[in-house]
Amino acid sequence: MLKILNKTRKVSGKMSVPKQIMTTFFALLFGGGMGIVAKFLDLNRLPSFLDWLDLSNFLGRTAPWIFIAVCLAVFSKSPLKAGINVFAFFVGMLIGYYVWTSVFAGFYPDIPYLMRWLILAVVSPFLAFLIWYARGRGALAIGISSVLIAIFCCFAFNLNFADFRILYFPEFILWLASIGILFKDVKQSAFSLLISIPVALSLEYTGLLGIIGIG
Repeated sequence: MLKILNKTRKVSGKMSVPKQIMTTFFALLFGGGMGIVAKFLDLNRLPSFLDWLDLSNFLGRTAPWIFIAVCLAVFSKSPLKAGINVFAFFVGMLIGYYVWTSVFAGFYPDIPYLMRWLILAVVSPFLAFLIWYARGRGALAIGISSVLIAIFCCFAFNLNFADFRILYFPEFILWLASIGILFKDVKQSAFSLLISIPVALSLEYTGLLGIIGIG
C-alpha cells in the first residue's frame, strides 16, 4: 500500500518545524475566524444590497467547509500535514462558532448539530490524508478526485433526470473550482470528471451523503 501511495504522489521538499507550526496555527485561526463569521452572519442580516450573496445560508451549508478542507489538504506539503492542518481548521471553526454562540448570542448550540460537526472533525485527518493524493497521478488519484468532484456535483445540481438543474449557484462555482484545484493534466482530469458522473448519481440515488451527515 505504501508503494502505491508513494507512486501516486511523492512529498516534494521539506518544511522547517517553525513553518509547519505556523501553517497549522494559521489553519486553526482561519477556522476560528470562519466559524465566527458564519455565526455572525447567521444572527445578523447583511445590508440589502448584499442580499444576493446569500452568505448566511451559504455558510450554513456543508459545501463551503468541505471545499476549504479539500484546498487545505491538497496544497499541504505532505499527507501528514494535510491531516493536521484540516483537523486544526475544523477545531478552530468549532471553537469560533460555538464560543460566539454561547457568549455573544446567549444560547447553547443544538447538540445533534454539534455532534455531527464533532464527528466530522474527528475523521477529518484521515480523510485529508487520502485527499492529499488526489493531486497525484494514476488510478488512485483519479479515483479520489472523481469522488470529490461527485460530492460537489451533488451539492450543486438536482440530479433528477426529469428536473435536472442547478440547485445553488455558489455550490456550482465550488464544483467548477473543485475541478480546477484537482487538475493535473487534461487526460487524467477528463477521466476524473467522466467517472464522477456515475459516482454522483450513485451518491444521489442512494442518499449516502445524507446518511453520513454531509448531504
